Amino acid sequence: MIAESISDQQVNSFRKYGVALLKGVFSDKWLDLLRGGAEQAMAAPSEVAREYAKDGNGRFFTDHHMHRRIEAFKKFTFESPAAGIAARLLDSQQLNLFDEHLLVKEPGTDIPTYWHQDLPYYELAGTQICSLWVPLDQVTRESGAVRCVRGSHLWGKIYQPIRIGLGEPVEEADLLDGPPPDIDAAPDKYDIALYELEPGDCLAFHAAILHAAMPNRTNTVRRRAVSVRFAGDDVTWQPRPYIPSVPDAPDLIEGGPLDSHQYPVIWSG
Repeated sequence: MIAESISDQQVNSFRKYGVALLKGVFSDKWLDLLRGGAEQAMAAPSEVAREYAKDGNGRFFTDHHMHRRIEAFKKFTFESPAAGIAARLLDSQQLNLFDEHLLVKEPGTDIPTYWHQDLPYYELAGTQICSLWVPLDQVTRESGAVRCVRGSHLWGKIYQPIRIGLGEPVEEADLLDGPPPDIDAAPDKYDIALYELEPGDCLAFHAAILHAAMPNRTNTVRRRAVSVRFAGDDVTWQPRPYIPSVPDAPDLIEGGPLDSHQYPVIWSG
């Protein structure tokens, strides 16, 4: 079992730093499935899809909840090792699937993903929340590698959301703890790690960690990734005024469990 191969050191890294690099955890079977699904999603985007490169400078495409309409994503989320890996990292007896996020930066996309946390974009409260960022192509600094401020998930802060491909604050969102700090203005103050990955690897990170991604300045290399997101035992429903990824309102109670059609139980130990 892939989940059982996740070492105690990797689990401790996730808990201490909010991020863990997991090498070779997804086979070609799963990657090929996701590649086909990604092409379907890009050809027929949902109502919550976004295009950030609107000036003809490459293409930065995002979409959510693909498993609801594309069989390849449904098969991956419910049958791949992903949920077991997340349960091992979170030490959770149950997991709810609450999102998958497709992020595609085509060659020549000179747009970064700006520093942000994921947590304020979710209608969730709790600590057992993680994403598995699964690359479908080789990812380098030049093609759009992810950067994380290690340990920032423990700062006790939830920052105001920004528009990730524009860097602009979302005015209709809660102010929370104010805008994210300008990490690049004083990088020596922070423990910043950049992660280059091969297909088959994944980057696991906590919902409260500050992270960003580089532009894709290559001429020929695509940077496609799917971020599959899980919520564990201590997570409850927390409505927020700005949830860009949710096309419909769940029939849930604030402070109550997530179990619902929108947030299905995907793993139980």
